Amino acid sequence: MKALLRRIDPRRSLAAAVGWLLVALAMCLALAANLWLSSFVRSTLLEQYARRLEAAGEHVSAELDTALLLRLQSVSVVATMLSEDVQRSDRENLKRSLQAVRRGVPDLIWLAVTDADGFIVGATDENVVGQNVFQHAWMSQGLDVAWIEEGRSPREHFLKLTAPMTNADGAIVGVVAAQLEWRWVQALVSSMRASPGEWLLIDRDGIVREGPRALVGKRWRDVGEPLAPFDRRVANLGNDGSDLPARIQLRRLQGGGPHLIATPPQAPDGTLRRLGWQVVVVQPVESVAAFATAIEWRIALMLSVLGLVAAISGVAVARRLTRRVSVIAQSADAVLAGSASRIEVPTGSDEAARLGTALDRLLANLQDERDELRRLNAALDERVRARTEEISRLAKESRDAAVVRERLRMARDLHDTLAHSMMAMLTEIRVLKRIAVSRPEALSDELLRAEQAAREGLSEARLAIEALRSNPVRDLGLGAALAELAKAMSERSGIALDCHLDPRLSGLAAEPAETVYRMCEEMLRNVERHAGAQLLRMRLGRCADGSVELEIADDGVGFETGADATGHYGLVGLAEQAEAIGADLEISSTPGTGTSIRLRWARHEIAAAH
Repeated sequence: MKALLRRIDPRRSLAAAVGWLLVALAMCLALAANLWLSSFVRSTLLEQYARRLEAAGEHVSAELDTALLLRLQSVSVVATMLSEDVQRSDRENLKRSLQAVRRGVPDLIWLAVTDADGFIVGATDENVVGQNVFQHAWMSQGLDVAWIEEGRSPREHFLKLTAPMTNADGAIVGVVAAQLEWRWVQALVSSMRASPGEWLLIDRDGIVREGPRALVGKRWRDVGEPLAPFDRRVANLGNDGSDLPARIQLRRLQGGGPHLIATPPQAPDGTLRRLGWQVVVVQPVESVAAFATAIEWRIALMLSVLGLVAAISGVAVARRLTRRVSVIAQSADAVLAGSASRIEVPTGSDEAARLGTALDRLLANLQDERDELRRLNAALDERVRARTEEISRLAKESRDAAVVRERLRMARDLHDTLAHSMMAMLTEIRVLKRIAVSRPEALSDELLRAEQAAREGLSEARLAIEALRSNPVRDLGLGAALAELAKAMSERSGIALDCHLDPRLSGLAAEPAETVYRMCEEMLRNVERHAGAQLLRMRLGRCADGSVELEIADDGVGFETGADATGHYGLVGLAEQAEAIGADLEISSTPGTGTSIRLRWARHEIAAAH
């Protein structure tokens, strides 16, 4: 069972995937064809049933019209037979002839003969002989042509048949009248069947005379409600009403569901038209829909079977077509398992053969490259050994370079402290020389300033030595150390301070952060001594790309950044320190507008404290 499931699993077999695809396509096509055929079958059946109903109605109407016409013609024959008796006024012979006709045609329950003036001269009922019936419609019509009309008595309906009697010259000498009982009509109706459906006989007043018992005696227009050609209440007829003939209607009859109604045309000179009667054939929609459903199920079953057969055939063909690819897949599995070293290539020149050849060549190339890689690994191991020795040598040189960098840092610190102090004392000595010659009286004041400069130099030297021994960045972190440095400078110089340090960066305390702190000391010292600023702005924050940026700006006198920097060891020292930690240094200044210095370095180069 598991083996069978693996064979039909589309995730494990290309043949199974193609087979399932063919199954899905076959079933979808079968479903689409079934939906289209369902609509087509219902539409076609509806049209055929409507036309069959119309044909059945025409057949019934023609048979009924013919039967009535034959009865009317029989009365005309009687009129021809009794013409001579009327002309001779032979009432006895006339009476015997009428009785003989009535016995021969028992459906004629009453016979009478009138003269041209409308007086009854003979009848099967002696009580009416001598009466004048000229005022009756059948009499006046019978003087012209053979006539038929519907009559009614208190007890039942009947048909009145009349025909003129003529002499040898063609002159009308009287009228023969016959009364046909309604049972004859009922017997005639019961003997005729409409296929399909059943038919109704409607008189000139719109009353159903013959048909289903539930409708007999009711007015036709009141026995049901008309429906739109394809009202939602009319179940399963189709999608549009264009297939219905013009004389086919839909109506929901009393006591039943929707019905197809066929009203056949009448002959212009037919007896039905003279009587004002109408034949209507009805067929329940449910029977049409049931027949259509049965046909649809047969079609659906046949299409499903055909789709299944097509799917099975497709699976077999797909398996046969993918057998060559399966050979390649099995060979690849064997290579992966280690039981084979080459791909089995199918014979031929189709896609499977080309694929097998390509995989075999690729496997051979991979094996060659694996051997080459082993040789390269051996050579690489030798290079790693040599490189390890080289790294050991470079490590020793790196320690020597660290000593040199420390010496440079001490030189910069001495420049930032003692060099400035000595420069100030040298300036005072030069001033003293000039004053001693030109203004001896001002010598004492200038000596006081020289003494003050010496004290400040001594104080800065002590601070520099203390700074060499202490490390505020490692003790407090970069952010806190910068805040203390800026605050001390502001209190000492009176320069207003606008300081904003990102608290997330307050703990930076690695070696590059110490360099940043020393650079900031130099910047603030230059602002205090040379800028003549009223406001100092300091920002430390993180940029969008993750780097850290320190900005120090003042509103002082500024300087020309493009001037020769020879002898300006402060700017040179800042550039060297920025380069040493891999930071970007940007100095922008214009005389009279202040100075702005930005220092940006990568965040990962500075580790957080502890």
